[in-house]
Amino acid sequence: MAPRSTGCAICRKRKIRCDEGRPGCKKCQIHNTPCPGYRGIKADGLEWRDETQSVTKRVERGWRSGSGSGSSGNSSPEHSSDSDSGAIPTERVRALSLVEKPVSTEYTIIPQAIFSAATNRSQMFDVSMRLYRPTTLDEQPLRAHISDFSCLQKTITSKSSPALLAAVDTISLLQLGVSYQDKAFFEHARRRYGQALTALVVALNKPDVLGNNDVLGAMKLLEFCELFRPVAQQGSWISHVNGVENFLIQRGPVPLVTELDNMLFFHARHSSILQGVLKRKAIVFAQPKWLAMTKETPYTDSSPRLFDVLVHIPGLFERADNLIASGESTYLNGIIADLVTAVEQLQEWEDEYHAELKEPAFFNVDVSKFKRFTRLCQNKTFPLAIDFPDFLTGYLQSIYWLYLFTILRSLQDILMKYRNAKCSLPMDEINKRILQVAIFMAQMMPYFCEPDASSMGRFATFMPLVFILKYFEARGMKAQKDWCQEITDAMFNDGINPPWRLDVEKGLAPGSKKQIT
Repeated sequence: MAPRSTGCAICRKRKIRCDEGRPGCKKCQIHNTPCPGYRGIKADGLEWRDETQSVTKRVERGWRSGSGSGSSGNSSPEHSSDSDSGAIPTERVRALSLVEKPVSTEYTIIPQAIFSAATNRSQMFDVSMRLYRPTTLDEQPLRAHISDFSCLQKTITSKSSPALLAAVDTISLLQLGVSYQDKAFFEHARRRYGQALTALVVALNKPDVLGNNDVLGAMKLLEFCELFRPVAQQGSWISHVNGVENFLIQRGPVPLVTELDNMLFFHARHSSILQGVLKRKAIVFAQPKWLAMTKETPYTDSSPRLFDVLVHIPGLFERADNLIASGESTYLNGIIADLVTAVEQLQEWEDEYHAELKEPAFFNVDVSKFKRFTRLCQNKTFPLAIDFPDFLTGYLQSIYWLYLFTILRSLQDILMKYRNAKCSLPMDEINKRILQVAIFMAQMMPYFCEPDASSMGRFATFMPLVFILKYFEARGMKAQKDWCQEITDAMFNDGINPPWRLDVEKGLAPGSKKQIT
C-alpha cells in the first residue's frame, strides 16, 4: 500500500486495502482488532479536514449562477427552492398549496450534520415533531388520545430496536419533506421505510417480543407513515392498525405505567375505533377487560371518558347493518334503543366537558379570520367558520361531532328501512341534527388548516371530510359537495394523504379492499 494511504494504521501495517469505514473500518472488525482510526481524527472522535478551498469554490460558483439568473426576476425568496430535487411546482399547484416554509427559529432550523448518528437522528426527530405538533400543544395539559409521538424521543438510544430507529427516521423524513417540499427527504423516507418493515419482521420473530414497547412503537409509527403519500399503499393503513391490535391482544391487558404506555395504548385504541367505523365491525377494545385499563390512567382530562363511549360504536354499526341486511325486525327495538343511548351518552359527555372549560368550547367567526384557508379557497359556500380556544379543545369537539354524525346516520338508515319503528327521537329532529353537525364539521375545517394547527390539524380532518362529502353528495347538495372536494384537493397536495383517498381513487368505499378475481 502506498505510504501516503488514507487507511487506518492497522491496514497499512498489514498492507491490505482499508475500506475507511467510520468510525472504524470493517477489516479490523473482521479480524477482531480495535481500529485505531485515521489521520486527522482527534482523540474525541471528531474528524477535521481543511476544506476551505473547496468551500470557497462552491460559494463562488453559486454566487455566479445566482447573479446570472437575477435578471430573470426569479431570484426572490418566494420563487426560490431549497432543493434541486424535483421540478418547481406549477402556478396552479403553488396557488393551492399549503406549503409555507416554517419560520426560522432555533427549533425549526435543520441542524448541520454532525459525526454522531444518534444525535443527528434525535435532532431531526425533534425538528420534525415541532413541525408536526400544533404550536399551542406544549401549553396544554396532557391528553390521552392525541397522536403525539414526542415522548418516543426520551426512549430512543443506540440500543433501541433497529425497527424503531428506522421508523423514527422514516416519520422524520416524511414530515420534513412535507414541510420543506424537498423530494430528497421523500426518497430517503421510501428507502428507510422498506428497511423499517424488514427490521420489524425480524423483531416480531424474536422471543419475548410482546413486552417490548420499542417494537410496538415502531408499528405505530409505520402505521402513521401510511398517512403520507410517498409511502402510502392502498389498504396498508388498516393492515397496520390490525397488526397493532393483534399485538396488543396477544400481550393482553397490562397496567399503563409510563407516558409511553399510555400514548401507545390510547392511540392504538383510537385507530382501532376509526377502522371499526369504516369497516362497521365490532372491535376487541369494547370488552370489559380492556375498558378496565382506562380506569387507572393518570390522565385526568375528558378524553378517556369520551373514548370509553366510542369503543362500542363499531359494534352497534355491525348490528345495525345485519338488521337492515336481514330485513327481520326481531332485534329492531333493541338496536334503536342502543343507538339512542349512545347519542345520549355523547351528549352527556359534551355537557360535562363544556362545564369543565373556563370559556366556550367553540364560537362562530368570519371565515376571513383564517388567512391561509382564505388563500387556498375562495369558495364562500360557508361564510362563517368555527374557532376554538386551543387545539386540544377543537380536537375533542371534532371527534364528538364525527361520531355523533355517524350514529345519527345509522339511526336514520334504520328508521327509513322500518317506517313503523318506534324511536324516542323524531325523524325530523334526526334529519335536522345530522345537517347541523355536518355544517359544524365543514365550518371547523379552516381552523385545522391554519399554520398553528400544523400537520396534526390536517390529520384531524381526514374522516370528517370524507363523511360530510358523501353526505352532501347523497343529499344532492352540489355546492357543499364541490366545496368539500375543493378543500380536499387544496389541503392534501403536498404529501399528506388521507387513508381513504387511495380507496376513492380506485372506485372503492373508504376502508374496503379491492377483491382479487
